[in-house]
Amino acid sequence: MRAAAALALLLWAAAPALAQEDRALSGRAQALDADGSGAIERGEARGPLAENFEAMDCDRSGALDGAEIRAFFRDGGCPESGAAADGPEAAAAGAAPAEEDTALSGRARALDADADGAVERGEARGPLAENFDEIDKDKSGALDGAEIRAFFQGRGGAGAGGGGGGGRPPASVRLDEVIAEPMGQTVPAIGRLVARQNGVVSAEIRGAVEEMRVDVGDRVERGQVVAVIARDRLAAARARQAAAVARMEAMVGAAGAEHDKKRRELARLDRLRRSAAFSRARYEDLERDVQARQGALDERRAQLDEAKALLRQAELDLADARIRAPFPGVVTEKHTETGSYLSPGAPVVSLVNDTETEVEADIPAARLGALAPGVEIGMRLDDDGSRHRASVRAVIPSENPRTRTRPVRLTPRFEGRSAALAANQTVTLLIPVGGGETVTTVHKDAVVRGGARAFVYVVEDGAARRVEVALGDSVGGRFVVLDGLAPGQRVVVHGNESLGQGGPVRVTGPPAGGAGG
Repeated sequence: MRAAAALALLLWAAAPALAQEDRALSGRAQALDADGSGAIERGEARGPLAENFEAMDCDRSGALDGAEIRAFFRDGGCPESGAAADGPEAAAAGAAPAEEDTALSGRARALDADADGAVERGEARGPLAENFDEIDKDKSGALDGAEIRAFFQGRGGAGAGGGGGGGRPPASVRLDEVIAEPMGQTVPAIGRLVARQNGVVSAEIRGAVEEMRVDVGDRVERGQVVAVIARDRLAAARARQAAAVARMEAMVGAAGAEHDKKRRELARLDRLRRSAAFSRARYEDLERDVQARQGALDERRAQLDEAKALLRQAELDLADARIRAPFPGVVTEKHTETGSYLSPGAPVVSLVNDTETEVEADIPAARLGALAPGVEIGMRLDDDGSRHRASVRAVIPSENPRTRTRPVRLTPRFEGRSAALAANQTVTLLIPVGGGETVTTVHKDAVVRGGARAFVYVVEDGAARRVEVALGDSVGGRFVVLDGLAPGQRVVVHGNESLGQGGPVRVTGPPAGGAGG
């Protein structure tokens, strides 16, 4: 009895220290404690802490300590008052039952499907499943509350089985490098979008317009029919030429047969050259006949070629009766209507190809030094303010003496743009000037804010270390670093929300990209 009373007195005396330790903030919560007071005030709370501040602030102090936060996320309640409130008797009574320390928390109880008070391997999920063997210190094949708490609180497995080792698992993170890069200045210049293909679609043959298949504003594809000229006369002309070709083919055949007949007669007489039946005069007459038949055959063949050419022309005229778009685009104007009579070259519709555009801008001659062909610069669409890139294709060597500017053509690269573009739509080009100074930059995703202060996590030897930094202007997706980092250091850009004061990390995935990727 004296030993029990002494133990109770000892626990009662140590209770204030234990209670103070239990109220300490975790590493993640310390990142929000901007003033270092050891508690999270309402203005410092973020995420779930801000959303549930009233429910978590059990003592209505206007600040959350570690005990209140842990109690809320454990079972949604308030922290127990402990031995300090209940006196030596309660402390002595509470120190006795060791089984109570093995009870599962609210979150772990949700995994305990068979309600046996422990999480078996088949019930484990997430970090419990990934680290099951390390957490299971007594190798019982099930995890009790003491083993789970010991693992996630960084203790070496003080559960039922005792044993050392264990600890918080490494956090999965992605890294990016702190770099030194030039920061140049730019001046704006107004440009406009111009279509690389635009013009008037004209008729190639004469005839009356039988059908108009498009209207102003319609989008057409390359080869699509926009108008049709009356085809009856053209079809008749084609049929007439086809008949002429057939007639000439027959005449060529007859002339060829006559030529072959005379050649055979000449060959038979030539075989009788050494006999008394051979006639020199007859032989010479046959030679002249063969030559005449050869000339007649050549003439018929030429006439056949001419007839075929006329047939091909008639077929082309028939095909050209369907006026087609030479390139994809949008109809901007109609120049004729059904029933109108067209001559070759008469305009039918005007087309603008809005899918292949360039940027044209008149740039002061003094700014052309930074715009060599191939140089890429920034560009902003004036209709929605979206930012894109464009590369210089050509600087036209023709200067306007009044404005002292030269036209520059650039090839734009639109990314994430869903709205249609229009010819002569205005854009703002960001023309670089000067070489710019070299600055140290860090990826924006690496920065964690804590009140008015900014932090990043530097990874060295497999562990993350929190470093306070002073930041300057932004450069694209990065911040200029005024103090706290040096080029070449690696910082966490993904997974830094849960690092707290830092700790072991496991690098996964590719770098964040950007200039330091």
